[in-house]
Amino acid sequence: MDDPVKIAKMDSENRKKAMQEVFNEMFKHSDEEKVDLIKNFITGIRAVDDSTYIGLCTTNLDLAAGMGENELKAFVGIRMKANSELPPDLKARDMKMLQAAMGKVPASVSGKISKFMQQ
Repeated sequence: MDDPVKIAKMDSENRKKAMQEVFNEMFKHSDEEKVDLIKNFITGIRAVDDSTYIGLCTTNLDLAAGMGENELKAFVGIRMKANSELPPDLKARDMKMLQAAMGKVPASVSGKISKFMQQ
């Protein structure tokens, strides 16, 4: 997988392309491996500033919103499981950044994703 910090710092168009490649590669793995990949990615971006982190989250939310309903439900579940397995400091920051990003995307995107976050 490419360097998470490098991806996070890309302009929005290149970041979207890079994250689509990351998602495509990730979906080839088992659910357990997906959780580990996401945890490693989150751990890898711990050094970026909040604005960059939120930018990456908004990109990922936009990409996720384009998934089919079953795929999105599975992805959100895996993403939330990965968050739950992080150390407390990373877990808290990740949720804070994710919530901030949810407030920046269109309501159609946040609504589609948040219904699966509640389950």
